[in-house]
Amino acid sequence: MTSAEPNPAHASSAAWLEAARRLRGRPSWLWRDLAPSAEELTAPGRYFRATRLWLTLRRGGYTMLGCRRGRTLYRLASKVEHASIDGAIVDCGVYNGGSTVLLSAGAPSRDVWAFDSFEGLPPAGPLDEGASAAWIDDCRGSEARLREAFATYANPVRLRVVRGWFDETFPTAADMIGPVALLHADGDWFESVRLTLETFYPRINPGGYVVIDDYGFWPGAKKATDEFRARHGIEVPLIGVNGNAVFWQKP
Repeated sequence: MTSAEPNPAHASSAAWLEAARRLRGRPSWLWRDLAPSAEELTAPGRYFRATRLWLTLRRGGYTMLGCRRGRTLYRLASKVEHASIDGAIVDCGVYNGGSTVLLSAGAPSRDVWAFDSFEGLPPAGPLDEGASAAWIDDCRGSEARLREAFATYANPVRLRVVRGWFDETFPTAADMIGPVALLHADGDWFESVRLTLETFYPRINPGGYVVIDDYGFWPGAKKATDEFRARHGIEVPLIGVNGNAVFWQKP
């Protein structure tokens, strides 16, 4: 390359900086959700792929996750894929399949297990402050839409759907899944999150991840997580995503 020829790396950096500049002009809440993290700045291609996929899924009504939470699922799935952490991807509480697609897109060689009643949330317990019937109905997803999303944006051969309430499906499905590389717990309520962790965390291989979607939003999800970590002596730090979700890597 001569001094007169354009440098592709410089061009890529310039485009990246221009995109970031434009984002900074948006409303503060949108900037905070779309802004790349320090780690994402080291892999801009992955950031843009995850953002584009999230935007497509959000516009299609397949997910209620914000962009940062969606990108985190894609990124962590990519990390276990590239680090060759053995195990399946397990998504507990999938709505219309957006989170499941993001996980599968990040780790396309893995089976992805999708657990959901597709009847909304179960009744809230005494530790689930702020719960309402309207919220339970709003979270009612569709198995047909999940399969539609996978057929369009992922590999449907990798999808394993388990329909039903967690307390009914986990006991029999867990043994079929075997080892786990990444667990996404989006059950909202104390009992759902507790059961998800008790069932699948022991199956996560070292180096794998667990994501708690509503840790900073629903008190029951936070209490279930904190109690589980304390009971099992888990001292690795929780990493916040956007004020709601958190994750940690299993030692």
